[in-house]
Amino acid sequence: MEIRKPIVDKKSLKKGIFDESVLTDLDGFIVDGGSLEIKNVGEIKITSSSITSVSFQSLLIEEMSVMDSFLNSCSFAGATINRIYLERTVISKSRLQGSQFMNCLTCDVLIEKSKCGDSSFRYAKLKNTIFQDCDMEHSDFLGAEMENIVFKNCNLKNSQFSHSKLKNVSFKESDIEGITIDRDSFGEITVNTGQAIYLASVLGLKIED
Repeated sequence: MEIRKPIVDKKSLKKGIFDESVLTDLDGFIVDGGSLEIKNVGEIKITSSSITSVSFQSLLIEEMSVMDSFLNSCSFAGATINRIYLERTVISKSRLQGSQFMNCLTCDVLIEKSKCGDSSFRYAKLKNTIFQDCDMEHSDFLGAEMENIVFKNCNLKNSQFSHSKLKNVSFKESDIEGITIDRDSFGEITVNTGQAIYLASVLGLKIED
């Protein structure tokens, strides 16, 4: 599956810093490093930017939008974001452990080489999104609506997919041992042979020749 890549003219990016003064509008910047002294944040907007080694760790963020941007080696560990919108965004080599992405909307997003264990995407609406080479053990997608999603080489052990709606979702190259899923969640999913046998046992299906 292909996704639309971020539209960023890196030659025109301005060098900037990440602090309280730029929260409401970080547009067209290249930022390397930074964190916030405050723990409760109203709004963060990131557009057409390249953000590296910035910490959002343990923040409570009311609203966040990221469009046409690259987030590299950033930390969202333990953060709670009440509303988050991601479009044409790449999140790479980042820490999302224990993060809560509430009311999350995504479109054309790549999350790669990141640690996402115990992260929550409950009731998210995810579209055209790729999770690649991520540790996502114990992640939570309860009630999520997912369309055109690929989990590639991800650890999804013991993750939660109950009451989710899955349309064109591929698990075939990932480890899904111990996931929780119900029959109502099955729409259009792709799995390999071993996964099909495992899911049959999870759902109580008997396979007889």
